[in-house]
Amino acid sequence: MALDGVPWFIGGPDAEHGPNVARLLAYLAANGNEGIVDPRDLKVAALDVPGAAVKVGSGAASILNALATQEAYTVQNKNTDPSVLIAATGSSSGRSDMVIVRVDNPYVDGNAQAPADPANGPYTRFDVLVGVPSTARDISDVPGQEGTSGLALARIDLPKSTGTVTSAMITDLRKLMNPWSSGSIMLQGAPASGGSNLTGSGFAFWPDNSYAIDIPKQATHMIARLEFQGGQTAGQVGGQIRLVLGSGSDLYPFGTYSYNYPDPGQKSRAEVVAAGELKLPSSVKGTTQTLRVQGLRSSGTGNLFTVDSTYYNAQIQFVSRPA
Repeated sequence: MALDGVPWFIGGPDAEHGPNVARLLAYLAANGNEGIVDPRDLKVAALDVPGAAVKVGSGAASILNALATQEAYTVQNKNTDPSVLIAATGSSSGRSDMVIVRVDNPYVDGNAQAPADPANGPYTRFDVLVGVPSTARDISDVPGQEGTSGLALARIDLPKSTGTVTSAMITDLRKLMNPWSSGSIMLQGAPASGGSNLTGSGFAFWPDNSYAIDIPKQATHMIARLEFQGGQTAGQVGGQIRLVLGSGSDLYPFGTYSYNYPDPGQKSRAEVVAAGELKLPSSVKGTTQTLRVQGLRSSGTGNLFTVDSTYYNAQIQFVSRPA
């Protein structure tokens, strides 16, 4: 292949810049990735009054050119589109459909639909691939779509004899163009204070330790693991432990799991771990929040307690995902 004679950007009154070099620029701007720009972009949802269609939210995306390497398109939906029709299923079986946003470029794809208005298009549209595999998560999973320049947004899994799409039938397939992660953050805390017993049958903060966490504005989820060395009185004990973000009346519990320690025969020390993932409410983004542990005892003759001079630390990661 010959070297492109007019790179981006020469300018001047005579140089003609080819569309392929502009698509290369879009590819470079997206780091060679495709996907939605913001976690909220192009979300497929049921209609406010469920019917034989779905709506696609506003937003933008990068879509790789399926027919050329190192080229991408950028697409934008300025307003929610409530008119993506989904055909009803018959009485014999259910069906899976895939909602996509596609680019039809008849100048590079002989199978693409040419628009009625070459100047204004549209060269992009929301489309429904009917009868896809029930496990399909990408256009490449659909036979016969190898040359389609598009982005999978959602899969609609319709039961038989169904003409109304509900939220429960929609599987989100969106992916972020450039997913963000804070990386793993290790926080060391003060030793757990001694003499704090976990004996109640309702969730209570235990032990006294807490962390002040700065929540990034761009994060959609927080993954956290908190551990410390605790003690156990003689006797079997069972219950639940969970993490809690927030303070006052604005508490967001997550990562609940059950513990069950056998009778140690005497007081002993045991590692206590709470871990989980929280989808962050918009109200906490860009703020400083408190992260603590809650627990309860539901069975046994023993109980958990904290001891002095033991470690207490947390491992936290923030990520951005389609929301």
